[in-house]
Amino acid sequence: MQTPAPAAEPGLRERKKAQTRASLERAAVTLTLDRDTDDVTIDEICAAVPVSHRTFFNYFDCKEDALLGFRHSWGDAALVAEHLERVYAGSIVECVVTTLIRGLPTATDPDLHAARMLIASRNPGLIQSRMRRLDDLRSGLVGSIADLMLREGLVDADGPVSAEAQAELVVVTCIGSIRIALREWADAGAVGSPDEVAARSVAIARTLSALS
Repeated sequence: MQTPAPAAEPGLRERKKAQTRASLERAAVTLTLDRDTDDVTIDEICAAVPVSHRTFFNYFDCKEDALLGFRHSWGDAALVAEHLERVYAGSIVECVVTTLIRGLPTATDPDLHAARMLIASRNPGLIQSRMRRLDDLRSGLVGSIADLMLREGLVDADGPVSAEAQAELVVVTCIGSIRIALREWADAGAVGSPDEVAARSVAIARTLSALS
């Protein structure tokens, strides 16, 4: 397997965009920690950064996306592929689960993830919203995952089942396992870190192999 060339360092403009996006996410989470989700407005999130409404919608489709960390960058196939390549460490299930739970930031902020999970535990509807958004992301992920599986020799390009079909099966399985793990986590009083939820999701997904 050919080792991919390291990605170029982002320029000043890209770093500023990443900083603005991260600031909007943090503002949404901070404002929601001590209040009801419905009471927090996009106006307040923008004022906390501060940026305009137009800038906010350059990065997110709605308030919930900023709160949960779903970005327009999910639609960037090259960025998704680069992220999957970076995260992959021998297990495609772990790679996909980690990507779906952690998202696409270049640097992980454990405190922000923990705060998001705390907010989700207090607002059950947010978990359902997250699951719907994961379903929305499915088609965008499938192509990148299929390419990764082919490069790593995990699937046969000339096999009876296409790489895209197998990638879609992986994504659907991982989304389902995350849904179950998040429900268990919420039912247990929201005790546990994002990494523990991810590990539980992987364990659930792997139980399917025993049924084959």
